[in-house]
Amino acid sequence: MARNQLLRACGRALWRLEHRQGLASVANPDARPPTFVFLGPPGVGKGTYSGRVSDYFGMEHIASGDLVREEMRRGTAVGKEMEALVKRGELLPDALILRVIREHLMESRSKGTERFLLDGFPRTADQAAALEQIADVQLAVNLDLREEVLVEKCLGRRMCSKCGKNYNIADIFLPATADGRPEIVMPPLSPPPECMEHMEQRSDDTEPVVRRRLEVYAREAWPVERFYAERGKLLDFEIVGGIPETLPRLLDVLKPRIDVRQASARSAAA
Repeated sequence: MARNQLLRACGRALWRLEHRQGLASVANPDARPPTFVFLGPPGVGKGTYSGRVSDYFGMEHIASGDLVREEMRRGTAVGKEMEALVKRGELLPDALILRVIREHLMESRSKGTERFLLDGFPRTADQAAALEQIADVQLAVNLDLREEVLVEKCLGRRMCSKCGKNYNIADIFLPATADGRPEIVMPPLSPPPECMEHMEQRSDDTEPVVRRRLEVYAREAWPVERFYAERGKLLDFEIVGGIPETLPRLLDVLKPRIDVRQASARSAAA
């Protein structure tokens, strides 16, 4: 029994050492680009809003999941290592994800990109701390939406198998609450007629699975939120309407925090 406990303890110590060495191998404090991150639960619209915000402010939008999938598709050494882990059902080590993100940052900066918006990472406080080694995170935007709306939105998600575009058939209306929360009106994002017969729903977009994902997120998200709040970098933003109503309000909140820095960068370049 004692021997088994000793072996397990040695194994854990070795994993922590390899983990730290892996993170150190991708860190370079002198090359940390200004970066913004978008946080939020499944179904809140991180991909949609981060993509549009990055377009508006002239930043490159990076979806960490897309980077990982592209790395595996290309069959690089790192991609093959990731694919093997995924096939075994194991979680990808932070060091591998950070390496892919850092290499992408370096490649994009060599082509003239100055600032980035990261979507889908970090998911834990350890990842947030590690990200600081390779990126100068200036603001973490924490998108929030009432849980009952998140469930309806996830259940309404559809994708066209022909054109690949995403839609949402949920037609949401929630009245204002007695504790002062505003009403929420979100009309459906309906597919065009030519896509109707090609609509597909994710197999895991069922109510039990969606609620379980939200429970897991709520448990894991608060340490990340606290990490950025303690550093004065957290911006909470509640969504109460559809994209046409929400995006202008979000941009207005972000302009004082991003435009000034953008203007300074342009002035320095001039």
